[in-house]
Amino acid sequence: MAFFDFLKRRHKNPRQELLGLLEGYELPSFPVAVMRVLEMLRDPEAPLDKIAELVTADPGMHIMVLKTVNSAAFGLTKKISNVKHAITLLGKARLETLILPFAVKHSLPSSGYTCFDAGRFWLASARRGCMAGYLAEKINPSIRMESFTGGLLQDMAVPVISAVKESDYCTLIDQWNRDSSVNLKQLERDSIGFDHQAIGALMAEEWGFPDFLTRAILEHHEDIVPGDTLAPVKLASCLRYCQDVEEKELKDFMSGFIHEKTSLPEDVLVEVIDRAFDDASEFAAMFG
Repeated sequence: MAFFDFLKRRHKNPRQELLGLLEGYELPSFPVAVMRVLEMLRDPEAPLDKIAELVTADPGMHIMVLKTVNSAAFGLTKKISNVKHAITLLGKARLETLILPFAVKHSLPSSGYTCFDAGRFWLASARRGCMAGYLAEKINPSIRMESFTGGLLQDMAVPVISAVKESDYCTLIDQWNRDSSVNLKQLERDSIGFDHQAIGALMAEEWGFPDFLTRAILEHHEDIVPGDTLAPVKLASCLRYCQDVEEKELKDFMSGFIHEKTSLPEDVLVEVIDRAFDDASEFAAMFG
């Protein structure tokens, strides 16, 4: 489904579409505190002081923002302990891309990890996020943070589908994990009538995601085209949830996949992939 076609359907109710496709599954709303922060972040007149107060009042958001700013990925020489200072460094747009994963994590079904454990899911997601962010750093630095969030959340529909379809969906995930030639999107459409990209995009629409993130979720397994702003997110999508595969094998596979589709030198790819894997555990602990 092209994003243009998806936009044309926006007059419909995404929650009702999800209910129909997912056998009555009721998508939770974001926590009230998160919704208030997101509303203020999208208000150009909202003062940073007030946003900082709201973030500070919620222990989960407070800790997540400070941990993110103080993570190795940000490379600051001095630790930040003040939320307002952290928000000033991030800016409203970048803060939104961090608040959204926090909200998604707390809105996904806790029972949705039938096909894999939650820790493995979030580690793979964090690796994709870090990979997409660091690839964007090399390809298009202006969208680094958005690419990180797009990579992190591109599979957010998988736990939801797993909770609804259970063993049937686990068979598909297992097949995809074992065979690198399998097209998961097509396998899902053939077997259950929809794919995780479309379900994820409906979730993103229901939760009011920015267009870039909705597109990143809807199109992350699609082909890369010239000038594609989603290229970092699409490149990161090759990483799977493989349970019994050595880290070196995963890195080698990713390096080969990305090398085929970009002009990035091999030494740069090795640096990007190593850095992403090193930093992913820290992010997985925050969002997992």
